[in-house]
Amino acid sequence: MRKALLIFGGLMLAGLLALVILSEFAPARPRRFSGDLGRALPEVPGWTRREIPIAGSSAAMASAQGILNFSQARQVLYVRGGAQLLVYVAYWEPGKVSVVDAGSHNPDSCWVNNGCVRTERQYAVPGRVGERALLPYEFGQYIVPNGGKQNVAFWHLVNGEPNRYEDQQAGWRDGLIGRLERLPLAWKDIRAYGLNQKNEQMFVRLSSGQRIEDLLADPANAALWGALAPLGIYADQKWK
Repeated sequence: MRKALLIFGGLMLAGLLALVILSEFAPARPRRFSGDLGRALPEVPGWTRREIPIAGSSAAMASAQGILNFSQARQVLYVRGGAQLLVYVAYWEPGKVSVVDAGSHNPDSCWVNNGCVRTERQYAVPGRVGERALLPYEFGQYIVPNGGKQNVAFWHLVNGEPNRYEDQQAGWRDGLIGRLERLPLAWKDIRAYGLNQKNEQMFVRLSSGQRIEDLLADPANAALWGALAPLGIYADQKWK
């Protein structure tokens, strides 16, 4: 019996690996996002806008882009009075990366693996800005070394729709070990998106010392939330 179970498990693992490999060579879907992230994070009346480098040097930036393989990425800090919101956006054209690889680019992996401590986590959180419904977002609270407590909301949009994160864990690693840890997610993604895993994707992350729900509820912040609409975070407006 034990030998039969081992054989069955080996066949299942081999089959899953074969599907993952096949997905790497599936033809790319057509691109739908035609914008530029530099223009998608504009000046907003009443807010001070400051571009923040994604990495501390050009060499570090090149390294980050080599690892993440994104097509575009921007990070902008918006400040109004005592309110601060850091907006980070990365975009992958069709054919760039698999869903599971882009999905590992989130605070539960990147931040936790770099010394942050996760203190709170909510999944598929409904949100509104005035009368407009947001797509469900992922929420986490993290203690950042030398940065204090940060409240984070993020969307990982696959072909414009939110990817689900209930099955992800904190602290999954990079490299081959991380890929093996994420094999169950690869199977979930194949069932959700088919063999073609290198979909068009957008990752939008908002971080602030204030609670995200408080920032969303404050009418004085409406102009900023409206400026982010082209990123596709609203239920009634796809990215463009």
